[in-house]
Amino acid sequence: MFVVNASFETEKKFEERLKQKAKKNKTEIEEAKGNLSFECWKKDSADKVEYIFVSKWEEKQFFQAWISREEHVNEHKEANKKKSIF
Repeated sequence: MFVVNASFETEKKFEERLKQKAKKNKTEIEEAKGNLSFECWKKDSADKVEYIFVSKWEEKQFFQAWISREEHVNEHKEANKKKSIF
């Protein structure tokens, strides 16, 4: 088994974006070949919220195939472009 966690933190006023990302990831990951499970954990602080996605895979290669998908790669490219603007 291969376990992965990814952490995303934002200001509370943008939490809805993280909720939508969690829903999208849950649907996509649960349909992925080799996926065993997906969980989303939430951590609150005074002004921020953190979502931690935990996925379990039969083997590392299945996770690598999932993150190598063109859609996933392009999503990260777009997010990095937005970061570089500020």
